[in-house]
Amino acid sequence: MQTADRVRQILSTRGLTLYQVSQRSAELFGPSSPYYIPQRLYQELATGALSPNIHQLIAFSRVTNYRLCDWLAVFGFRLDDIPRLQLQIPWRRTVLLDSSIYDEDQWVPWFVAKLSESSLPGVAPLAQVLKLGPSRRASGLLSVNKRRFLYAKVGREDAFAYPALLPGSIARIDVRRKPDPLLTLAASTSKSIFLVENGLFLHCGHLRSMGKNRIVLCSTHFPFAQVELTLGRNVRILGTVDAEIRPVVPRPASEIALSSTTAAKADVAVIAGPRADLQQLLRMSRMRVGLSFREASAMSQRIARELADEMYFAAPGTLSDYEKLASPLRHVQKIISLCILYCIDFWSFLRTGGLPLEFLGNDPLPDELGGRIVLQGNEVSDEIAGSGNLLGEGRGFLSILIDQWEELPLFTKDALPAICRLKDISLSDIFWVDVNQHPTHPCLAGAAFVAVNRRLKTPLQSTVPTVWEQPLYMVLRRDGTYLCGTCVLQHGVLIIRPQSEQAHSPIELRNGVDAEVIGQVTAILRRLN
Repeated sequence: MQTADRVRQILSTRGLTLYQVSQRSAELFGPSSPYYIPQRLYQELATGALSPNIHQLIAFSRVTNYRLCDWLAVFGFRLDDIPRLQLQIPWRRTVLLDSSIYDEDQWVPWFVAKLSESSLPGVAPLAQVLKLGPSRRASGLLSVNKRRFLYAKVGREDAFAYPALLPGSIARIDVRRKPDPLLTLAASTSKSIFLVENGLFLHCGHLRSMGKNRIVLCSTHFPFAQVELTLGRNVRILGTVDAEIRPVVPRPASEIALSSTTAAKADVAVIAGPRADLQQLLRMSRMRVGLSFREASAMSQRIARELADEMYFAAPGTLSDYEKLASPLRHVQKIISLCILYCIDFWSFLRTGGLPLEFLGNDPLPDELGGRIVLQGNEVSDEIAGSGNLLGEGRGFLSILIDQWEELPLFTKDALPAICRLKDISLSDIFWVDVNQHPTHPCLAGAAFVAVNRRLKTPLQSTVPTVWEQPLYMVLRRDGTYLCGTCVLQHGVLIIRPQSEQAHSPIELRNGVDAEVIGQVTAILRRLN
């Protein structure tokens, strides 16, 4: 359906014509304002001469009482691309991610548990544990969350938590667990990892108390990576890192050690307050993520290629002008690019820009007009999707998961192929790992899920110096059980070397007879505490 035809159908659901909407926008905002919707809109859409600006889309939302995020989607702007692309960027500094689900009426593939708690295996592909069920609204899935967490992506210059966290790791932050340094922190280095705000900068690392509100942000791996801080207005402990999505393609420790000396920066007292204008928000956010104008411009070029629209590109001079000009931005593509590049959520951007969000519409567009589709061919109605137990009956697998994790991080769903480095991800590529089992590798301590690239079946001889950098493989024994760990193939024999605190002898299995390699582990979801 052409965009002009879709807009015409949407307006007809409210008994409106484009002429009436144009007149109403003139009455509300003035015929010379950027919010004014021209009567020639259909012709300009048909010729490709016009893409409505953010002000006109706000006017559409106000007049029709349909949500702004739905109007944005009608014109090809998908706000959930913001968290998806933020998750994929290799950040220089540690950043807080936008964990929003902008379209809560979107359909999400959902699952039905096959097994009860008592029959769950120690390690198994999710295809043995779950099967595809009816799709669900995102709002229904979000309703089962018991609490909210912050999420941060560890930057390549943040080495205070290495090797427990790697550059590129996605860390979940429990904001309720903020230690009182005078009561809980000791002179010895903490076992827990904390997210610390030091002026503009964020760091994940261990802490040590120095008394009188003074703490030391330090590493257990690099003795020279430490900085003394004084808790106060510019230094805060935001919470405890309690879980990690870990990429298992680590950088050598030598490279991380080189960047760790730049991570211990002095306090920066410039903080964007709650009334900061848009120019200050952009400047503070760009400094926090550690991007120059040239670097941000190059990243916007990649965003433009990913989203197939050159309007997402911003030249270095344009980015500089945004931090100086008082007029708010008009182009939706530029706003989305800035939100991705500077880790700003879309609503905060508009609110800081002074746009009238309090008058936006609240009704979702019908699925057929909003472009929402039920994935995997599961045709379900709103009545079916809204009924029943989302987590299954009794103590099923899904019920156990939400009890243990307390929140479903739905914002990561579209980025999972990039996070796991798997192009076409399926239930057979993700393995459940019982956290109560004794781990065979330190990276598997607290693990619940691992992603496996089933195309990489030949273990390679590893020359890396530390156990944290060694590749992991999933091995299937002939009795149907799985084993995950480091292994090598020598003369037709798989040698699996458990790497844990307890001493274990290597396990030798005949390749193709006693066992076979299923694939190489590419990502791990695990608890840290």
